[in-house]
Amino acid sequence: MVLRSIFQQTLLWLITIILFLSLLLLPRSTTYQTGAGGMYVSASYNYSVDAHLKQFKDFFQYIKDNKGLGTVYNGYSLTENVWRTFQKSMLITIPALLIGFFLGVIKGIFDYRIRNRRGRLFGVSTTRFFLSIPDLFLIIALQLLIMEGFEAELLPHIIVYGSDQPSVVLLDIIFLSIYPLFYIANITFFSIRDEQGMDYIRTAFSKGTSSFKVLYRHVLKNCFVKILSHTNTITLYTLSNLFIVEFLTNYRGAAFFFYETVMSPKNFMVGQDFTIGVYPASGYVILFTAVIFLAKVLSEIGRGLVSPLERNE
Repeated sequence: MVLRSIFQQTLLWLITIILFLSLLLLPRSTTYQTGAGGMYVSASYNYSVDAHLKQFKDFFQYIKDNKGLGTVYNGYSLTENVWRTFQKSMLITIPALLIGFFLGVIKGIFDYRIRNRRGRLFGVSTTRFFLSIPDLFLIIALQLLIMEGFEAELLPHIIVYGSDQPSVVLLDIIFLSIYPLFYIANITFFSIRDEQGMDYIRTAFSKGTSSFKVLYRHVLKNCFVKILSHTNTITLYTLSNLFIVEFLTNYRGAAFFFYETVMSPKNFMVGQDFTIGVYPASGYVILFTAVIFLAKVLSEIGRGLVSPLERNE
């Protein structure tokens, strides 16, 4: 079951790369209509299959001739620059995912254990509250609180904006981990709750097993199959949130530069083609989709390890 799923995910990853490359390599020639004095009137775009196929041929020929992405940028070859900025993004993404996952499981257990106690306000209600707040608002609010805390002499000087500052790296990890943490906490809470009516729970209690052992030895083991199935979701969300975090903190990682390579110019002249940085963009697409692919593979392996049923299938 696990090997078959990994094969399917590998095939899906390759298809995804082809689809993204097809979008990046769309012909971008535009036909302009001008009036008196060469003034702009309108523009039109006509898609051509032959032109699209030529873009693919030119792309792979360029890769072959240059043995990579070629062009030198900032003292690095383009391949090295893409890989360097990608590593920089992974420096905050991977810790954020790990923190979000493991602390999310702990928060979900906490939410469940205090669901009927006085402190339940800090349980599932807090989880739902943070899930309902837009990340953009939360990040800006935290930055402002840090700066206001420094002004009020309640906090030390913490740099919240800059590409190579250790404090920015730490803050970016925190910003990226917020949603995965509360998302996994919510999934964990409902997974544990759904298990409570199962026969094996009543059997364990009838044998005198403590509620602590039932929860941590039996319930959580079954819950992890459901929790791990959401690994791909939190990875996708974290990567999609990566640009917002990098932009708001001026952290020059892969998401920041990927946006720069594909964004349209703010101004244009008649006769201008709307070109993008196809070669660096293709490198970023392959790397980002590889992260999603690896997250899915690790999720399938983890489900196989915690569930004999998944493994035997």
